[in-house]
Amino acid sequence: MIQKTFPILILFILISVIALSLFLDDDEPQRIEGSIMGTTYNIIAFSEYDNLEQSIYDSFNSVNLSMSTYLNDSLINKVNYSDINEWVEVSQDFIEVLRYAVDTCIKSKGLYDVSIGKLVDSWGFGPLEKNQKPLPKDILYLKTQVGCDSIEINEETPAVKRTRDVALDFSSIAKGFAIDKVFKYLSSEMSIDNLFVELGGEIRTTKYKIDETPWKIGVVSPSKPDKIVYSFISSDYDSFAMATSGDYRNIRIFNKEEYSHTINPVAGAPNNSSKKSVSVVSDNAMIADALATALNVMELEAAMDYANEYQIKALFIYEQDGKSNLLFSKELQKVKM
Repeated sequence: MIQKTFPILILFILISVIALSLFLDDDEPQRIEGSIMGTTYNIIAFSEYDNLEQSIYDSFNSVNLSMSTYLNDSLINKVNYSDINEWVEVSQDFIEVLRYAVDTCIKSKGLYDVSIGKLVDSWGFGPLEKNQKPLPKDILYLKTQVGCDSIEINEETPAVKRTRDVALDFSSIAKGFAIDKVFKYLSSEMSIDNLFVELGGEIRTTKYKIDETPWKIGVVSPSKPDKIVYSFISSDYDSFAMATSGDYRNIRIFNKEEYSHTINPVAGAPNNSSKKSVSVVSDNAMIADALATALNVMELEAAMDYANEYQIKALFIYEQDGKSNLLFSKELQKVKM
């Protein structure tokens, strides 16, 4: 699974907001920027409301306080530090994220698994700094603990409990959920019809800007970050959210060898794949976030089969003969036609 440290993915995506300078004065957007969850966020909102900054930050931070493993008193760490088989009361937001993660874990046969927190830490991609590779015996033990059934959920209470020696890590899904939370607040509660929300390179937009032109989101080449290799157009979709997972920006070096932050939960070790990035478009950012991660863990052929089986709109960028190549799932090909 990918331990997506939050500052990375914005390097993969060139956000092209076309023709903002052409708006009339009455249509000037509010631009709201800030930092949260170890990364930055950028919001463009065409709204008559002022002073949205604090409410937006509070919405993001509510997810951070619940789901960040970097905060000692976060809800996720209360679960991680609990006794095995001890029920811990959590929020409905927490249950929503965990339920989708477990469902994806089952469908992917364990290649997407949020119970890999201790594996993530062992390779140095979590809150704990590591200066050496984990020992084979430690990896073997942790591999026996992770799994889709290592966490039980009580949706009525709501509460969760660990059934084995695992730690949850929501870094592959929490940013997407946070984007959805802010997007829902601004679009539903504040009735903002023209909106762009980006957090750490993951994005959700309305179908159009205020001048009835679409948002244009460019994906750059992993090997040439100044070159756009494909552009998503928001008006091509009924609802647009996009997340990208890549395995080449965040690495650890042990004994002069590079190890990607893409960790395969089944192998218990960093992935070794020709894929460089996967971008997924979905109706909401949480789903796009998790699915991009799941697909990036898989080998290319298996990832394409999975995307086609579950009708996922996915763009794969992979290396072949020293060149970056694009591959589109069947659902994304339908959009391109």
